[in-house]
Amino acid sequence: MQTVGQSIDSDSMTSKAHSTAHADSRLILYVAATDDAAAAGATALEGVGDGHERTVHPVDSAELAADRAANADCVVVDGDLVADEDAFATVVEAAAATPLIVFATGPYDATQPSNEAVDGYVRRDTEDAHVHLVDEIARVCQTAGASPADPIDDAPAESSEPEPEDDPELDARTAATVFETTAGLVDCRDRDRLFRRLVDGAVEVLEFDHCWLTTINFGELVPRAAAPAVPDEALAPASLDEPLGVAFRAREPIRIADLATYEWIEPPFEGARSLCSVPVGDVGVLHVASESADAIDGRDLALLEGLCGFAATILERNWTERGIVNERDRLQRERERVVEQYNRLKDERDALFTLFRNVAEPTVRYDLEDGEAVVTGVNATFEAVFDVDREEIVGDPVDAVALPEGLAGEAAALADAIRGDERTELEVRRETPDGLRDFVVTVVPLSVTEGGTETGGLLVYEDVTDRKRRERELLAATHRLERLADRIDEDVRTPLNTARGYLELAEKTGDAEHFEVVDGAHEELSVRLQELVELATGDTVEAEPVSLADAATRAWIAADTSGATLVTEDDALLEANRSGLRELFEHVLRTTIELEAVEDDSDPITVSVGATDDGFYVAGSRPGDDSDPEPGSLDDADGSEFQLELVERIADAHGWDVGVAADDDGTAIAFRGVDVLE
Repeated sequence: MQTVGQSIDSDSMTSKAHSTAHADSRLILYVAATDDAAAAGATALEGVGDGHERTVHPVDSAELAADRAANADCVVVDGDLVADEDAFATVVEAAAATPLIVFATGPYDATQPSNEAVDGYVRRDTEDAHVHLVDEIARVCQTAGASPADPIDDAPAESSEPEPEDDPELDARTAATVFETTAGLVDCRDRDRLFRRLVDGAVEVLEFDHCWLTTINFGELVPRAAAPAVPDEALAPASLDEPLGVAFRAREPIRIADLATYEWIEPPFEGARSLCSVPVGDVGVLHVASESADAIDGRDLALLEGLCGFAATILERNWTERGIVNERDRLQRERERVVEQYNRLKDERDALFTLFRNVAEPTVRYDLEDGEAVVTGVNATFEAVFDVDREEIVGDPVDAVALPEGLAGEAAALADAIRGDERTELEVRRETPDGLRDFVVTVVPLSVTEGGTETGGLLVYEDVTDRKRRERELLAATHRLERLADRIDEDVRTPLNTARGYLELAEKTGDAEHFEVVDGAHEELSVRLQELVELATGDTVEAEPVSLADAATRAWIAADTSGATLVTEDDALLEANRSGLRELFEHVLRTTIELEAVEDDSDPITVSVGATDDGFYVAGSRPGDDSDPEPGSLDDADGSEFQLELVERIADAHGWDVGVAADDDGTAIAFRGVDVLE
């Protein structure tokens, strides 16, 4: 608390509320937990231009502070060191008669045992914190007698009027009024109502008519509540740099016994003589003024401090309660949103499961158990189409039921779709009682838990075999037409040109030999036309565009793979006879698996199929970086130990070369000279 008496001079409360600069210099110890913090704090404190001249020594340990405290005028303890109870106790003990100030963040707990010896406290997290620290140093040093010339006097100013004697009846009435006021503050949940109640209570307790409360707003103290007797001129916003802002900036009460003594302090309203300002926490300041000098004594100030402290506590309580209520309301809204989402998703799942029971397409229902998708049911259509028993497959992994065995690429794609949160379509090929069929599988993940976690879903099959066949037929027909156009240009144009040329010679020369050439050209043209007719009608066995991955997968499903795994590393569009290529793959895949099983039957067998620059290959159990065999490492199939006569016949019919490579890593069969289409 700062008490301003008759000895105050005009420099002790300037527009910035700095202490007066004096000729004498004070030695200040700035004690912090680290050397960097001590140096930074000392530099900042020395950098404040106003106040007493000072020399600040940084100290980074409690032991060093104990050695130097006796020779210092004041010890400032950084808040980080205060957190270390043992170190702080050492500094407090060493300071002894030397004034000690705590410079820390947040409110100060004066009830702690070590804090009883603390002479001052300044919040570090406020504006102009180091300026306030200079003011506090001046105050505690003056109190301790460190600077007799300091004009701030803690003792109340002498008054010409005697202090009133204790009156038990008056004290009882005052206590009752204080109790009534504080009881009224407790019930206040609205800030403005609390401010009005605090002003009214101060008027009732002190019986001063001029009381008003201001709160901080964008660097100004703005009136929020006032007693009826307060003139309008006192209710204008005031800057924090003005004298009325000192109490808020310093977080300490300010009492001025007689404003008339200080010409540089403008009274809040005409006729005001005494003034007392008490901070209300971090919110604002309560002002009490009187038209009489020395009207506000220490007892009045103590009552005001008690009321303002209690009001600050109620404000903090309200703020905390409001935060709790807001958080509760937010959680309630979130809970309602989650429940609504849960009910919506549950309804959607129930609708989908109803659809699952009634849908015409083959459908699998799955759940996630420990991150793995397992079958929990299939509909009757699935049982009929794939000739399976529902009871036998429930509980099996989804990929084992939904896909043919050993297709690594398709299994990985299905796993990714199940882990995703959106519907995904995959193309699969499966063996059925009606033969090999093509399907589009729609993966429908379902999320029905309150947290939105996926718990299962559906796999819905759509048979697209006929559509795929029509697409292949259309592609083959388009390819035949393109070849037909090319052959018309190549095979028909030449005989026609020959016949035309020799007819012209026959006309000119009359030589009958020219007609023989014309007749031969017509015969050749007739043969070419018949070939074109056969090509256009598809009567001959012709090559067509075929997917490498498609042909390999079809052959794999039809072959006995013995637990092996197929990996299609690349795809390419080949010009080949579809049935011949499938037969070739069936034989090559079976041969590769048998050879690898003979070499080592302890490890799983992996067969890789991929494209090369001039063809494709089939490799068994080779490392990933060697799965694409180098052409130079392949021997001609004729000289190899493998029986590939059927494969060679099909390759020769297509005009392909076959090569075989075998080493410790496995076996690779490569086909070169293949027409790879764009």
